[in-house]
Amino acid sequence: MRSLLSVSIGAIVAVAFTGFPAAAQTAEPAKRTAPEAVVYDAPSAMAFFKTLAGDWQAGAGHEHGGSGASNPSSLLTFRTKAAGSAIVQTTRLGQPGEMESVFHMDGDKLLLTHYCALQNAPVLEFQKSSKPGEIKFVFKGGTNFDPKVDAHFHEGTFQVRDKDTVEQTFTVYANGKPTPEGRSVLRRRAGN
Repeated sequence: MRSLLSVSIGAIVAVAFTGFPAAAQTAEPAKRTAPEAVVYDAPSAMAFFKTLAGDWQAGAGHEHGGSGASNPSSLLTFRTKAAGSAIVQTTRLGQPGEMESVFHMDGDKLLLTHYCALQNAPVLEFQKSSKPGEIKFVFKGGTNFDPKVDAHFHEGTFQVRDKDTVEQTFTVYANGKPTPEGRSVLRRRAGN
C-alpha cells in the first residue's frame, strides 16, 4: 500500500521547464527569463504547465520503486487538452495503477485534480510563493475519500532547477496526519 501511495502521489507532479515569461502579464512578452528565476502566480504557472508537453523520466533521486528507463512506473507524459484549457499529466502509462492529474484554471485560481490509483480524486489549489521557481499546491478538497481518515495526496511543491529538471516534494495524509515527505527528481526525456 505504501508503495502504491508513493507512486500515485509522487507521479502527479512531474515537471521540468523550458523558457518562460518573467510574469503572466508583461509589457515585453518576448522577454524570457530562466524558469527557475520566475516568481509564479496562478496564470503564469498555468502558462508554464502548457510548456511541459512531452515525455519525462523520474531519474536519480526518485523514491518510488526504482529509477531509470527500465522502470515503466517512472515514465510520465504531459499533454495539452481541451483547446489549451487543461494540462493532463499521465503517470505509469499503460501500467497497473495508471493515473492522471489535470491542471486547469477556475476563474483566477489554478487547480490540480489528481485521479489516483487509490480511487479518489483530491483537488489542490495553487498557492503563490515568494520563492523563485517554486510552484506550490495545497489541499482544497476532493471526492471519494474522507480526508480525516483516508490516504490522499495533500500538498506538493515543484522547485524548478533548470529548464529540463524539477525537484518535487509531496505529502500524503493518512488518518488525518502527514506521512513522511516524498521527493523525486524529474527530467525531460531526450528528443522532447
